[in-house]
Amino acid sequence: MKSSVVLYDIDSTIPNLALMKLSNFYKKQGFRIILSRDTVYIKADRYYASTVFSITTSHEKVAVLKNLYHKNIDIGGSGIYLDKRLPPEIESCSPDYTLYNHTAYALGFLTRGCTKKCTFCLVPRKEGKIRKTSSFENFVPRGQRNVMLLDDNLLTYPRAEDLLNEMIVKKYAINFSQSLDIQYVNDHIAQLLYRISSRNSKFTKPMIYFSCNNVKTVKQFVDRRDILKGFGEDRVSVIAMYGFDTHLREDYERFVMIKKLRLIPFLQEYYPISGVPQRLPGNFFDMDMNDVICLTFRSNGINWEKYLRWLNRLYLKTFGKYYLPLIQIIYRYNNKSSINKYLRKPHLLTTKLYHFYKTDEELHSDSIYFY
Repeated sequence: MKSSVVLYDIDSTIPNLALMKLSNFYKKQGFRIILSRDTVYIKADRYYASTVFSITTSHEKVAVLKNLYHKNIDIGGSGIYLDKRLPPEIESCSPDYTLYNHTAYALGFLTRGCTKKCTFCLVPRKEGKIRKTSSFENFVPRGQRNVMLLDDNLLTYPRAEDLLNEMIVKKYAINFSQSLDIQYVNDHIAQLLYRISSRNSKFTKPMIYFSCNNVKTVKQFVDRRDILKGFGEDRVSVIAMYGFDTHLREDYERFVMIKKLRLIPFLQEYYPISGVPQRLPGNFFDMDMNDVICLTFRSNGINWEKYLRWLNRLYLKTFGKYYLPLIQIIYRYNNKSSINKYLRKPHLLTTKLYHFYKTDEELHSDSIYFY
């Protein structure tokens, strides 16, 4: 009977690159590979697990596996150990896409690391300075044209132009999954990016991604508005993180920029990494809430609603009460009768009626902003 290796995928939302490399390495040695997303005991000769996200559910699954296998399981991934690496002989392996029966796209890194040291990001600590670590040949199977790049900040690589030209020559459809840094997009780089078939994560439509995680970046987008127009209507998505260290006014300024430049918002809540909790200021609510909640976008309304729901929870946590106009905005397209059901939840039993606007006149009063 063949020796076997069990690979536990704790929380990946896409095929796990490390597990696919492990699969390739051990298959070449004649091992039978078993992939599991369930934290159940499986009799085998070797055990590995990978976790990407530092969230409660992932930590709970890791604890279960440790209890099942004790020291006999090797657990890694940025969700638990930032300093742990695959051995060089495994890292150099091509991914085994058959592990997931995955044929939609190839995925991998051309470069790792970043020149910046953003406090919310694990890359500086995990990867260090930017450097080239691989080539397309290492992870793109013959005949595959869809490529998801996992590079942390590709355009900061000194020879990024060479990599962009290679994408053009090979006619790849590229998903820049970690987004690009608008600061490094000049006219020349833009001309190269225009020639690349940038796609969304499902490779179903043209889309290119940039990040705007602090208010200082707003000017960089505004200064490059003509460059951004060059990508075409509804083809530029801006990833804007919230819930880390911004004020409401700073969030609002970024969102207004996205709206004015007719870009597509992709608002992303900050999920804490090890040792870096959120740093929201105590005076987060520093502007008129009505201005914020009345914002609308031409597309990705569900994503905007997630932000409003987060804002709703933070308002309750901060003031011990809800802001009824915000709740009404959230439910305006989602079964308005559900508002009453929402407000009858057990954790609201101590909430007094005077915590909410009670009349239409009060609801539209300009004299009460934070209620």
